[in-house]
Amino acid sequence: MIRRRYRTSLLITITLLMLACVPTLPTLPGSAPLPTLDPNSPLTAIVETAGAAATQTARFAPTETPTITPTRTPSITPSPTPTFLFLVPPTLTVPPTMMPVGSSGLEYDCQVLSVEPANPVEASSSFTARWLVANVGNSAWDRNDADYRYTDGYRMHIQNIYDFEASISPGVTAEFTVAMQAPPSSGTYSTSWRITIGQRRFCPMDLTITVP
Repeated sequence: MIRRRYRTSLLITITLLMLACVPTLPTLPGSAPLPTLDPNSPLTAIVETAGAAATQTARFAPTETPTITPTRTPSITPSPTPTFLFLVPPTLTVPPTMMPVGSSGLEYDCQVLSVEPANPVEASSSFTARWLVANVGNSAWDRNDADYRYTDGYRMHIQNIYDFEASISPGVTAEFTVAMQAPPSSGTYSTSWRITIGQRRFCPMDLTITVP
């Protein structure tokens, strides 16, 4: 036990002597002491750099936030589709102009201005044939000598001869009528009538109908 303590004391004494022999570095006159490094200095530098950048950003950044007002695109109203109206003029039936009286040089002459009925005519139906006739000859049609009668064509009439109801002077128009009945079958049918004065037969009054 005493020997162990002796060894320990000897070891401590040798160690102290060795430390006493280590030379101390002299401090040169005028030289600055070695800087002491702060372990937190890198972190401080990073924080200061970030703060400076933020300050610069704040200097050049606009102080007011611009307000963007949306602009509404004007709506485009489509132009209306043009409408074209095709106007068809009505068909006008203009009676022919009456020829001058006596222009033919004949004593008895006529001009048929219009004929009825218009087509079609229903099968087996009763109708009235009408002729508007002008006296364009040089003489009057005396009711005592004149009549009009069937001369040719399909027999649709009820009566085949009619007397004049009045005398017709030159330049005067008159309507001649005949009661008729249409055929029972479909087809086209024609009939012809004439004015008769004495032995003279003139002024053809023709009629053509269609039965559907």
